[in-house]
Amino acid sequence: MKQKKSKIKDPYRQREASKYEHPIASRECILGFLSERGRPITYEKLGAVLQLENEEQWEGLRRRLIAMIRDGQIMQNRRGAYALVDKMRLIAGTVEAHKEGYGFLLPDAGGKDIFLSARQMR
Repeated sequence: MKQKKSKIKDPYRQREASKYEHPIASRECILGFLSERGRPITYEKLGAVLQLENEEQWEGLRRRLIAMIRDGQIMQNRRGAYALVDKMRLIAGTVEAHKEGYGFLLPDAGGKDIFLSARQMR
């Protein structure tokens, strides 16, 4: 069976094909796509863009995304979509919780604490 080409050009396609029985797009390719796209994308839509053909490729993508989250390359938002960490407006800091349910974000960079409602603390 002839493999369909992805809509995304992966410069590391041969490397991935030599490492995996059911290769998927490389980390570099996914990062480049997310950078060009400029907004989050769901697992299902990313798989469709990559034109995944079988269960093994879908599982490979799932594992690759988990590894990329673990390594701090991407993150998953509340809606389950994936995006580059540096493209999301995030503030690094420590959350201080109060027993009443609300809390504060203490930014690592200093500055004013940010109030977090009980809903945001969930």
